Parts: sequence; structure tokens; C-alpha cells
Amino acid sequence: MLYMYNAVTKRHAGIMPRRNRRYERLIGILLNNNLVDLRACEHRAIYCHVASLQKRGYGRCHAMALAAVKFCCSYQKIRNVIYDTEHSKSNIMNSTIKIKNDVDCTTIDIEGTIGLSEEWQFDNPDSRVATYERFRERVSQIADIKNSAIVVNIRSTGGDVNDALLIYEALRATGAHITTRCYGYTASAATIVAQAASEGCREVAPSTLYLIHNSLCSTEGNAEELQAEVEMLRETDSRLAEIYATRSGRSIEEVAALMSENGGRGRWLSPAEAIAEGLVDRVISENPPVESPTLVERTKQGVKALLRAIGIEGVDEAPLPEADVNYIPREYDRDALPTASASASLVALDEGQKSATATTLKSVEDPSPVAAPVNMRDKAYAEDARAIRYR
Repeated sequence: MLYMYNAVTKRHAGIMPRRNRRYERLIGILLNNNLVDLRACEHRAIYCHVASLQKRGYGRCHAMALAAVKFCCSYQKIRNVIYDTEHSKSNIMNSTIKIKNDVDCTTIDIEGTIGLSEEWQFDNPDSRVATYERFRERVSQIADIKNSAIVVNIRSTGGDVNDALLIYEALRATGAHITTRCYGYTASAATIVAQAASEGCREVAPSTLYLIHNSLCSTEGNAEELQAEVEMLRETDSRLAEIYATRSGRSIEEVAALMSENGGRGRWLSPAEAIAEGLVDRVISENPPVESPTLVERTKQGVKALLRAIGIEGVDEAPLPEADVNYIPREYDRDALPTASASASLVALDEGQKSATATTLKSVEDPSPVAAPVNMRDKAYAEDARAIRYR
């Protein structure tokens, strides 16, 4: 890769490749036809060179410093190239929040890193701002959900605590019936989002591993600045323990002790252990099968959703028959009829309906135009018109 980069830069600078170098001739053809991105080739060469130095035992910073000398550029440029490459590789699972609105339920899929991970705070400000802007837009969309039921599918090992709290508060503010479902490794900030579920609706897959732990951060500075960070971490841990304790039914001290295990790294819990600790309500496979709504029920749900969308509330309950002036009873109770005459009338009505037959028509021939009666007035008009015409 480094050789290819050097060949590309030489050819791009106007140095003609030698005839016995078929690779350089091929690169020259690609460059002349604009089929090679020189910048992408440079970034790939830098990234591969740093990776090869790390495999040989060099530290990350030392490898980037050697790459800066090799490629005759600044250390900051090497660092930005390494960050951009790793960010593009991890962007498939990073900060992915998908929202799907159906008639009767809204589904939210949260995958990968929640919010903006801590290691991005001091690298590439443009990408950091763009990433957080997309995340903030998704949080606003969650807060604006008007549906009565929300299902949140979580496939995440955590992320930024502040961003997880924003999602938690946005979900709670909707006032909807919320079900959270955790899959795979669910840890750290992802478990905070899971606590936003309604009572008894925190679910996990049978193969899920669940982890809560003390909050982490990376920082630098003097003793006073570090002490301020320590106080912030302790306040964060206290807040998280309060959220977990509120839903689990355990005391804050018991939850804090669970978070502080293994030096504050916590302990991975199986679904059964997570249920025993009060962090989860049930396993997904234990849910009873849900019957699909009928066509009539789906139609009613669609009408209700349409009325809510145009601002008409209170359509969930039907009016009482006596309160509706247009109410017409469609059934009658034979046992509740007041008199025998009414019963006799109903019997006579039934018998009459049974004996009724379809109406029949007698066949009639069309009248002949020859035999039609002559109107003397029309005949006089015709004679007058004929006389006037031939004068």
C-alpha cells in the first residue's frame, strides 16, 4: 500500500513511470482517467502504515509520530486520518436510532453507541458536532411521538450517560405505554434507556447479558480539575442508582453496591439474575402470544389515529346510547316486551315477512307508432307551417 501511494504521488507530480514497472504504468492509466482518488489512497496508506507499526510493537502515538516523518506531514494530520478512518469503519453501528410509526404502535430501534462516545470529545470537532446534531434530532422526534404504544428495541453496550438520560426523559415524557426489549450484550447507558418502560414491561432476550456499573470518563488537568470530575462522577452514580432503585424496589445502597462490584466495573448478569435484582421484568420468550387484530379493530385504530393526528382527542370511548340522539336500537328483547299484544304484533310481522313474495310484472307490448292517436292541434300546426313554407 505504501508503495502504491508513493507511485501515485510521483505520477501525480509529473514523474513518468519507467516502462519496466507495470504497476506504475497501470497507476498512470488510472490517474489519467480519473479512476483513482489520491486523497483516499493517501489516507489508506497512512492508516495501513500505522497499523503495521502497531503490529510490530510500537505504541499508537509513537506509530503516528513515525508515520508523520515517513509521509512528510504533521502529527495532527496523521491523527485526523486515523480518526476519520476508524470513525467511518465504526459508523455502521454508531448512534443508530430508527423510528417507525405504525397505526397502533411506534417502534424505536437503538443500535450501537448511544449518543456521542467519550473518546470523540477532543477529536475532529466537525464530525462530533454533526453526529450529535443527528442524535439530538432523533431525541426530538421521540419526544414528539403521539402514539399510545411504543416498543423500544435495544442492541447496545452503552455510550454517553447524558445522552442516555435524554432518551430516557424523552420516552417518559410521551405518556405512552412503553415496552423496552434488550438483546445481546446490554450494558451501561443502554440499561438506563431500558428503565423508561412502563410497569412490568422491561424485557430481555433469553441470551441477553445485562450490566450496570459506575460511570466512567477520561479527563486531564490539575488536581482541582480532577477533583471536580470525581465529584461529577459520584453525583452521576447517585442519580443512576436512584433510577435503578426506583424501578427495582431495592434500596439505593443495594443498587450502588451492585454497580461498584469488580472495582466499579459491575458484573454481567444473566436474564434470571437481572430479574432477581429487579432490573428486568420478564424474558421475551415468556410472553403470551398476541392475537393479531381483526379488520374491524384495525379500522377503528386507524380512525382513532387519524382523529388524534388532526387534534381531536377523547375518541377512545363510544358515547352512551341514551346520550346519542341518532341512536337507533338494532335488536329487541322478546322477554322484556311489556304486553301480549306487542308480542302478537311481532309474531304477525314475522309471519308476514315469511309469506311475502317478490313483486311480478305483466309483460306489455310496446305501442305501435301507426296506431298512435292523432292530436288535432299538432295536425293544424303542421298544416299552417306547410302553408307558410310554400307561399
